[in-house]
Amino acid sequence: MNLLFRLCCLFSIASGMLMLPAPVPALADPIGGLIIIPGSGGDLDTIRLRTSAGCPSQANAFYAKMRGHGLPRDGQIITANTNAGMSHRTGFDAYVALIMRDYATDNHATLGGRYDITLYCVNRLTLQSYGEFTGSLEFTSPTHYEALGAAKLIGPAPPPLEDADLGSAVDPDATPPPAGTSPVPVPPNAAAQAPPAPAAAHVTSRRDDSTGRSALWLVSAGAVLVGGTTIAVANWIRKRRSS
Repeated sequence: MNLLFRLCCLFSIASGMLMLPAPVPALADPIGGLIIIPGSGGDLDTIRLRTSAGCPSQANAFYAKMRGHGLPRDGQIITANTNAGMSHRTGFDAYVALIMRDYATDNHATLGGRYDITLYCVNRLTLQSYGEFTGSLEFTSPTHYEALGAAKLIGPAPPPLEDADLGSAVDPDATPPPAGTSPVPVPPNAAAQAPPAPAAAHVTSRRDDSTGRSALWLVSAGAVLVGGTTIAVANWIRKRRSS
C-alpha cells in the first residue's frame, strides 16, 4: 500500500512538471516612439512612420506590426522585414505597405477604435528584437483616423528623409569626411583652360636650338671663307713682288 502510494505521488509530480508552460522569450523594451504621418487621415491615405531615434547597433533590419479591431490576434505585419532606409544614429522613415482599407478588406473587417503600431529593430535572420518604437491611432469612423498622443504630428508633415537629402550621394550611415576637407569642383571647361602640353614647348625649344645652330654655322663658314681669301690675296701679292 505504501509502495503504491509512493508511486502515485511520483507520477503526479512528474505529470505536473511535464505540464509546466514553456518559457516565452522576453521581448525588448520600448526605446522610443513613432510619429504617424499624416497625423489625421483616412483609410485611403498612405501612412508613413518616423522613429524618434535610430535602431540599436546590434539590429540590422526592422519590421512593423499593427494590432487592433478586425486584425489578426498576433498582429498584422504592415512593414515587411527590411533594412531600407534604416539608421543607427537618427530617426528614420518606415512605410506602411498598404492603405488601411486594404487591411480591412483582407480581414473582412470594419475599421474602428484604437490600433497600436510597433516597429521592431531586429536581427534580420533570427528576428531577435533589440528595441521597439510604438505609436497609436484611432479610427473615429470606418474611413477616418487620428493619431494619438505623441504620435500626433504637430505642424506640417516633414518631407521623407530620402527626399530631404535629394542630390546627395552620401550614405546616411557613412562616416563623414575629416574636418577641414572639401571636394574640389572641376570646372566644365577645364579642358579648354588647360595649359599647353609640355611637348609643344619642347618642340619650340628644339626649333630655336636648330635655328641658333644654323646661324652659328653660317657665321663660321663666312669667317673661314674670308680668311682663306685674304691668305690667297697676300700670297699673290708676294709672288708679284718677287718677280
